[in-house]
Amino acid sequence: MSGRLARLEALGQPPPDRRRRRALRLLGLGVVAAFAALAARHVDLRGVLTVLARADVGLVLLACGANVLSLALHSKRWASVVQPPGARLRFRDAFAAVTAGFAAGVVLPARAGDVLRAALLARRARLSTASLLAAAALDYVVGSAALVPLLALVAVAMPLPAWARTALLVFAGVAGAGLVAAFALRPTHRATAEPATAPGERRVGLVARLRSGLSAAHDPGALTRSFAWGLGGWLAEVLIALLSLAALGLPATLPNAVLAVVASTAANVVAVSPGNTGPFELAVVVALSGLGVDRESAVAFALVYHLAHLAPVTLIGGGLLIAEARREGPAGGDALPGP
Repeated sequence: MSGRLARLEALGQPPPDRRRRRALRLLGLGVVAAFAALAARHVDLRGVLTVLARADVGLVLLACGANVLSLALHSKRWASVVQPPGARLRFRDAFAAVTAGFAAGVVLPARAGDVLRAALLARRARLSTASLLAAAALDYVVGSAALVPLLALVAVAMPLPAWARTALLVFAGVAGAGLVAAFALRPTHRATAEPATAPGERRVGLVARLRSGLSAAHDPGALTRSFAWGLGGWLAEVLIALLSLAALGLPATLPNAVLAVVASTAANVVAVSPGNTGPFELAVVVALSGLGVDRESAVAFALVYHLAHLAPVTLIGGGLLIAEARREGPAGGDALPGP
């Protein structure tokens, strides 16, 4: 295989993995360009700039701060379902991995940041990357379950739009199916997340390592803690939306904020473009337009709301990625644990 890659490079052809990554980047940039063209045709850009010009910078900064809180709660949610053998997972390691993974997602399409965050935490906690990927899948299931009661609460207060009712059913279905799958695939005994394999040691099978990442399914307390952190994380997301609405002088109501959160979350399920730019904005604009917000104000809100998500992870996560790259640079350092 290495000989084939060498021949490709000698011929000036990039290896298949590199070609796929390049194709994904081009696809992502194409999606961004398509949405930009769509906005230019159907939105008064001067009106958008007028709305943005009156933004309260202080409230935008508070929204960015609320996103840091959301990242911390998301990290606690994930850490609750990761169970290292004989040790307690450090919060700072989970937070660094989550934030760096989101930062990578700003430039990498197709949810590559999710794989990176598992690899980074695997390196820091000396665990198998495969077990952490399985734990990340369980984390997403718990996160979906935690969003259901919040959306159901809004449904009690006001009639939900058709798309929001569909989203409620989808999140509930994903949560239910995911939990059933986690219980069915969990280890037969109460195992812990598989440790990284030291050089020369016999590797545990891939299936066993994946299943070890679902060991929290044996622990109702871990699932309950993860669900509680998930609720806190969604409330922090609602706070980001409320502050972003208030920053532009738009109605900062709970239904508006929750529906913006649900729309952006649904758009993030399949993140094709870097930072999910384009689909994120479109989903939020559609949600707010259905609530009577004019299109230009909705676009301005989508941009500020997205900025409140991207700015903190770019600054904090980008700094962590640079520090990690320097630590693991040519001078050496620990290799990534095996999958």
